[in-house]
Amino acid sequence: MAFTLKKLSELCAVCGCEDEARSYIIAEIKEKCDSVKTDVLGNVIAFKRGISPEKKVLIGTNIDEPGFIVTDITDDGYIKFGAVGRIDPRMLIAKRVVIGEDKIKGVIGIKAVHLTTRDERGTAVKLSDMYIDIGAANKKKASKRVRKGDYITFDTEFESSGDSIKGKALDRFGTVCLIEAMDETPAYDTYFVFSAQRETGGRGMMVAAYSIRPDMILIVDTPDAADVYRSEHVRARLGGGAVIEYMDRTNISDTAMTAAVARLAAAKKIKTQNMTAATERTIAGAAGTAADGAPTACIGIPCRYSHTPVCMMNKNDLSAVSALCAAFVKEGVRI
Repeated sequence: MAFTLKKLSELCAVCGCEDEARSYIIAEIKEKCDSVKTDVLGNVIAFKRGISPEKKVLIGTNIDEPGFIVTDITDDGYIKFGAVGRIDPRMLIAKRVVIGEDKIKGVIGIKAVHLTTRDERGTAVKLSDMYIDIGAANKKKASKRVRKGDYITFDTEFESSGDSIKGKALDRFGTVCLIEAMDETPAYDTYFVFSAQRETGGRGMMVAAYSIRPDMILIVDTPDAADVYRSEHVRARLGGGAVIEYMDRTNISDTAMTAAVARLAAAKKIKTQNMTAATERTIAGAAGTAADGAPTACIGIPCRYSHTPVCMMNKNDLSAVSALCAAFVKEGVRI
């Protein structure tokens, strides 16, 4: 699994430009399923015939990541950029990035501290005041390497140490769980959806679920782990096991299906933790709504520092979610 994790983390697949992730996933799964296709929006949809055709099941996650897009190039050769997805500007200063298909390396900069006013030093720097420095002397030279509309990702090397894994884009590690679950013979006809454009509010999953019209849905998410220094509201902890998510900003999970997933985890002795409410949104709401309100449950791998240059997860949590996905596919649930 280690190579898969490193590769998945270091792929460049900003929301709306998921080509690298899509190609890698298709190569990994094409021998595991009965069919695989890419739809118009860029979702990868793999189908595996089940023992029983009684139900159509969708199990899904996302393949994209938050990032940036080039909006302008200054006369001095600096790159101006905008956010693609939810990113906290406070995390960005002096971070390394890569730009476009040619992977042009740069660093996010701001005005030097000795040139700022007292008021400027007392406030958080806005994204609009930042730039990316690629070492170009002027606009003409920068424009030969970077173009408006190029996507930008963090330049972060994946690391594994003990039970911890660190890197960018760990938000798409639900992909690992789906790929491993495809080794099982499904109880029911099952669609494995690796969705694009999570950062647009789940647009990719909405399109996929609408086309499949499943009878039940399981979404694999990466909820924020708030078990950090001086946090007052801890909803999920690293090392606490697979997260059973009951509600988020766009979804209230089906009570019966969520209970069935929890019972399955208990029967398999898979460690779990409950998260009754989340301030963020998942793609579960988009999936269930587009599928005519099909019963939907959501499980997650807790993640610290999501949507930043360096996220953190626990290997045991990832293994727990992977095991739960495999059990769900193999045995199914009845509600």
